[in-house]
Amino acid sequence: MDEQLQKLIKAIFEEHQDGDIDCETCSQQLNCLAELVATGAELRQLLPAVEAHLRCCGDCREEYQALLCILRAEINGQLQNLDYSTQKDS
Repeated sequence: MDEQLQKLIKAIFEEHQDGDIDCETCSQQLNCLAELVATGAELRQLLPAVEAHLRCCGDCREEYQALLCILRAEINGQLQNLDYSTQKDS
């Protein structure tokens, strides 16, 4: 793991030392965590408190799973770069 990633994970752990987190705190971490998990990291090993929150909170879990699906599809080349802003209906 590179040094910058280790610093980020350490900062996240320090933020969640008490073990309980709310939806706002969880959602602030979802993008980064989903990226790490999409590339092979284990959420439970990174942030057990977030993993516990996701088990209990359907809204946060749904957002996390959607992000994770999109990132995995992108990594696997299943997403196309579509730009609808320049297309006109004929």
